Amino acid sequence: MGASIGWLAVKGKRGEEVLDALELVRNEQTASHPHRGFSLALPNGWFAVLTRFAAPLIADDAMRRLSRGCVVVTCEYDDHVMVSSATCYVNGLRNWRAEHDGQKDDTRDLSTSGSLPAAFDAIHARIEAIQDAADAEGDDVDHYYSLPIELAQSVTTFHADLPASAFGAAAYEGWTLVEATTAVPADPDLPRKVRKAVAKASRPWWKFW
Repeated sequence: MGASIGWLAVKGKRGEEVLDALELVRNEQTASHPHRGFSLALPNGWFAVLTRFAAPLIADDAMRRLSRGCVVVTCEYDDHVMVSSATCYVNGLRNWRAEHDGQKDDTRDLSTSGSLPAAFDAIHARIEAIQDAADAEGDDVDHYYSLPIELAQSVTTFHADLPASAFGAAAYEGWTLVEATTAVPADPDLPRKVRKAVAKASRPWWKFW
């Protein structure tokens, strides 16, 4: 099974402020390893929220609003299509972005804009050298896919493959969309198929898991 992940990390706002702004509430679930629908407060002051690739939760407009008065970094990647991106927002404006689209013919596809982090040049040079070596050996490997992921990690230290203990934290904490907690359950006397249809209709449209 491939990875299909989206996450955002905020510095400058408390975790509760972030969840409130995104209309999320904590539930009682915890996990040692990252999953969609979980969050983590990092000891370095960043607060990470995990969702899915291309989720409306981390859409550009939403992140511009969330970043007012703070810094927000987003990272999305899906190795089914080999697309990855990292974006930074500061006080309502997009500060920088790096994106790789492996669906294009060019394995080295990379689009960047804005004031990229200091680590960009070193990350790019290393990945370019690795790609050069792979190409020389005739290996069909897309190393540029990892560049935006590493760039986001260089700023926040967060990586969605790592357990909470890697950051010195106890556990990831689950969250739920506020709207989902107020949904009216289907009448148990209704036929099963009808109950399933009602449940599906009341599910948040972006929550596919």
